[in-house]
Amino acid sequence: MIWLIFLALAIFSVSIIQLQEGRSRKLQEDCRQLEKNLLLWQDRVRIKEGNIDQLQRSIAQLLKWKERAKELEEELKRVKHTQEYASAQRLQLLEDLIARPQKDPDILFLDTTPSRGKHTFEDRLCRMLEDAKFEIVIVSPWIKRQTWNRVKGPLRKFSRRGGKLSVFMRGSESDYTLGLSDNLQEEISELGGETILVDLLHAKIYMADQKEAIITSANLTKGGTESNYEGGIWVNDPIVLRDICEFIDYIRRIGAR
Repeated sequence: MIWLIFLALAIFSVSIIQLQEGRSRKLQEDCRQLEKNLLLWQDRVRIKEGNIDQLQRSIAQLLKWKERAKELEEELKRVKHTQEYASAQRLQLLEDLIARPQKDPDILFLDTTPSRGKHTFEDRLCRMLEDAKFEIVIVSPWIKRQTWNRVKGPLRKFSRRGGKLSVFMRGSESDYTLGLSDNLQEEISELGGETILVDLLHAKIYMADQKEAIITSANLTKGGTESNYEGGIWVNDPIVLRDICEFIDYIRRIGAR
């Protein structure tokens, strides 16, 4: 009977030892697996840290490029706003006109004829605004916001390219009160342009890059572009444009900004 007890105890002890060894092996395997996982996560962390460092360097470089681009944009704007740049462009225009074997028409008639559905004035004006590179001059005693909003798109693109925008208006409070015109000085300023107020202004002139201009009866209003019967001419003759530039310089001197 005693031997059976000892045998049972021995078997129980062996079972306990085997169980502990099994648990120990399982713990060792789990530890090895945890170590592998830890090494794997450490590698992933290093890769992520490397990617973050590369991204930070890229962001820093982009910020430098953005700052440099802004400086170049401001420099380009300053250059385009100088008289020297305008003079150089005008000389280039004259050389191109002389070298051109067959000249395009120097003068075209533009009209607004609502009954016939013709709006050639607005069509030509929009084309000029789209093509302008360094200077746009708008001389219109009355300008309405609704019509201004229709040309604001190309004007905004022009401004982003560093172009110089000058808008001449009457700027009369009575005109605003009567609804003949709107005060657009803030909108013009937002585009980087300048507003010149001329009390006795009656001329309507639209000029781009001192190389083409429209002289017309049409204000930049719905009536001028759509509902009134308006007439005018488009010119690209250098002699005429020189006289237009002189007139604009004159009213600029007497106008109030």
